[in-house]
Amino acid sequence: MIVDIMTTVSVVIPNYNQGRYVAGAVQSALAQTCQADEIIVVDDGSTDDSRAVVAAFGDRIRYIWQENQGLAGARNTGIRAAQGELIALLDADDVWEPTFLEQMIGLAVRCPEAAVYYCQTRCMDSNGLDLPQVLGGPVVPPARMYDTLLRANFLIPSTILMRRATVTAAGLFDPRLRSCEDWDLWLRLLPQHTFAGSAECLVRYRLHEMSLSTNLTGMHTAATAVIEKHFGPDDGQFRSWSSAKRRAYAGLYRYYTLTFVLRQNNWQAASMWLGRALQIDPTLAADLDLFYDLALGAQPVGYRGTAERLNLDENARHLIRLLTGVFGSWPGIEAKSLRRTTFGTVHAALGLVAYNTGHLSASRRHLAQALYFRPNLRRDARVVGDLVRACIGRPLLNALRKFTDPSYRDKSRRCYTVDDAPRAQY
Repeated sequence: MIVDIMTTVSVVIPNYNQGRYVAGAVQSALAQTCQADEIIVVDDGSTDDSRAVVAAFGDRIRYIWQENQGLAGARNTGIRAAQGELIALLDADDVWEPTFLEQMIGLAVRCPEAAVYYCQTRCMDSNGLDLPQVLGGPVVPPARMYDTLLRANFLIPSTILMRRATVTAAGLFDPRLRSCEDWDLWLRLLPQHTFAGSAECLVRYRLHEMSLSTNLTGMHTAATAVIEKHFGPDDGQFRSWSSAKRRAYAGLYRYYTLTFVLRQNNWQAASMWLGRALQIDPTLAADLDLFYDLALGAQPVGYRGTAERLNLDENARHLIRLLTGVFGSWPGIEAKSLRRTTFGTVHAALGLVAYNTGHLSASRRHLAQALYFRPNLRRDARVVGDLVRACIGRPLLNALRKFTDPSYRDKSRRCYTVDDAPRAQY
């Protein structure tokens, strides 16, 4: 179905030394079933062959070259030059599926009150081969979007369609931020403006040596700058903070925790920051997404949540030692209750990872432990469902389902997978 509307759309592609990939991004924008009104490539001072690569597309592309200003500055230049009512962001190393604009513009038509629209994206490697991990997670209800983004930024820029007038009025991207500039803009737009999402996977997100920063200090500095900009510094007096500031700083230290494990396999540093996060916001003890990601350990982005390159037993040992360290010197009845909740959530996460990767005996063991520590998880369909399936065994379960439902096609793995939860960009 082709969208028939009067809305105009500009595509903004910032590029810095992505001559190897930018042609693919441009071609995917040109190949849309619903054509954009203009495609703008902003070359942010590239020193490779990017200019020649883009020039090959002729007058189908508007090319702007500028001295290097960083990603925020390049996007801002494109947005200021754009004529469209809607701006579609596309990074030079990513590509859209052919129906991206059609479906996202359709979402904008159905949700005219929203300022930002987003969808999911599948990872691919440097050569464009699909990887199993999907980023983005389920659609977040608009009323929960601000709290969700305070805890973790799961929006991928290449999935974004946004209203030019609204983001321009908000001041565009902050050029002082060399990273996390998108997160800052989303927090400035919320909660005054609505975000609308699609569960469709309409983008392919490329993972390569330049897309995954190894500068952990720089990543943490940028994320901290965003939170300090919005809420002021961490003065240590968290009991007097607003609920939003507590959630934001707990989310920041949650990010530290996850990135220390994912980027460096540094569980000791993760323990320190997890303890701080739990002190600030004890509700993190029940954050299944957090502990699901920790249960995956240092498994690479692109494969997270699959059996490939996963050492679940080793990760489980690390996690238990991590929690022992967190609660070892934390006295009091309140800490004891928090400890039980946290251990219950950790075992639930380990059980779900084990089930999704085919380790049924480990799944039974961890999910039983989860119910011991957190009896209220008996009301969680994901936990109880996987425990039942792990006890029955997948072959018998599939046979029973095929017998009772002829249309069944091995849905037994669809309880809680890598595709199911909002993911931060690590």
